[in-house]
Amino acid sequence: MEKEEVLRKAQSKKRNQPDEMEMDILLRANRVGLIAGLILCIIIMGIKIYLDQPYQDVYAVFCAVLCGQFLYKGIRMKIRSLVWIGAVWALTTLLLVVGYFI
Repeated sequence: MEKEEVLRKAQSKKRNQPDEMEMDILLRANRVGLIAGLILCIIIMGIKIYLDQPYQDVYAVFCAVLCGQFLYKGIRMKIRSLVWIGAVWALTTLLLVVGYFI
């Protein structure tokens, strides 16, 4: 590739699109956020069990977050397996909410 061709490609790139490094950081931040959320859910669950309160609501929220992530990725990227995983998380969320009220 010549210098002019590389320069043209770099200039034609949209300014609002993140580059590979930014995408990697976003993906890692997503994972760290989910792990932090799971740890918080476990702590809150422990407290609720100790206080003899139902704890399904905590996991329903966490499962709803996972459901949204998988459904969004699956629909946007047109990957059926991710949509199915999102549907399973949606069903899990529904079961946890129903279990909380029963």
